[in-house]
Amino acid sequence: MAPTGAGSFTVTHLNPTIGSVVSGVDLKKNMDGEARAALRATLVERKVLFFKEQHLNVEEFERLGQTFGELFIHPTMPQLPESPYINPVATEHGPAKDWHIGGPWKTNPFVAELLQLKITPPAGGDTMWADMQAAYRALSAPMQRLFGDLTAVYLGDPSQYSPTTRANGGERLEVEHPLVIDHPETGERGLFYSTSAVRIEGLNDQEQELVRRLLLDHATQPRFVVRYRWQPGDIAVWDNRAVWHSAVDDYGDAPRLGWHAAAVADWRPGRQKPAA
Repeated sequence: MAPTGAGSFTVTHLNPTIGSVVSGVDLKKNMDGEARAALRATLVERKVLFFKEQHLNVEEFERLGQTFGELFIHPTMPQLPESPYINPVATEHGPAKDWHIGGPWKTNPFVAELLQLKITPPAGGDTMWADMQAAYRALSAPMQRLFGDLTAVYLGDPSQYSPTTRANGGERLEVEHPLVIDHPETGERGLFYSTSAVRIEGLNDQEQELVRRLLLDHATQPRFVVRYRWQPGDIAVWDNRAVWHSAVDDYGDAPRLGWHAAAVADWRPGRQKPAA
């Protein structure tokens, strides 16, 4: 059990390495520094945390996000009138169904992301997260070396990632990130890739397709994945440095409304220790 500033919380694991439900904490209340540190440590260890039926308001959701970093004003996502940091995500926006990391167009991608579902469809609408550190550990040594030598290139203009803003995008800027990184807090090595990458540097088209397919097939095996069925008021927080995620596109036109926020820090993906 860990402190919350007004008691303690318990953690129930949904997968051996990724995803835990946190209970015994009321996120509507302001936590002290010790409790916030305990939540951050639990997130780093478990990679995705779920809080059931919290129903936070704008101020409370912002405060939760600030536990994990500096809140980021997204330049292209819709914003709540009450807060530039909270992005409403609804059925009409379409699900982010491709496996991805948050903010790869930045030199410092998001360190954490949060999602609170306000309205859930009667069936479907789950979200999945995959443990990129466990996926890396499961690779053979030759494959670890292969991925460790590669970098992926992403468009550096966030407008290029949304069909509603792509036509008005600026010049074609590019950002490059390694396919293997060390977690800045634990040193744990993991894969780091988003399917929005425009190319893998140094490979021809056929080789890039083979690497992409291998990475996708390997890292999304059920043993690495936690899948969450939402209820109204539920919140997920995930460590963007250790997972990628995908929204399941299976609910058609049924209503689904959530609040999204992202946290950033002075961090750039890379490796802090020599390759094994």
